[in-house]
Amino acid sequence: MTFHNENQKKIYEAIKDFIDEKGFSPRLKDISERTGLGIKPVQGHVVKLEERGLLIRPKGRQGIELTSIQSEAHQ
Repeated sequence: MTFHNENQKKIYEAIKDFIDEKGFSPRLKDISERTGLGIKPVQGHVVKLEERGLLIRPKGRQGIELTSIQSEAHQ
């Protein structure tokens, strides 16, 4: 899988690692703390990753999830 920049890769990996460790999806704040990036830049990159189909943000729920295709590829 290719990413448009290093921050997108860092964010994607932070989401994956968080889910692997905790068993539930992270909030933007969790991703920000893990990557050292501000919440606004994290939010912008999350939107781009969602547009590319690499993750989803379920409506009416907090958190971010990897798409099943991408999460299976990383197991």
